[in-house]
Amino acid sequence: MDIYEKWFQMLSDRLKNGERLGLRTNLEGEGKFKDFQGEQEISALKEFIDNARKDNIEDIMVRDAESEGSIISEF
Repeated sequence: MDIYEKWFQMLSDRLKNGERLGLRTNLEGEGKFKDFQGEQEISALKEFIDNARKDNIEDIMVRDAESEGSIISEF
């Protein structure tokens, strides 16, 4: 299992639990987060992770709904 598959598995499990999160690949502090919430967003998450793989992006920022004021890198 590569890093992209691990990211997808971890984040899709969170979505299955009804969590809300935002993701972005630009780590310099610019750019918008792509928001995901709930199980219905898993296909969009898969597309996001596939695009990160295609672009060889090795860092993704995660913003949890509970900590909207702060940004946490989980990877």
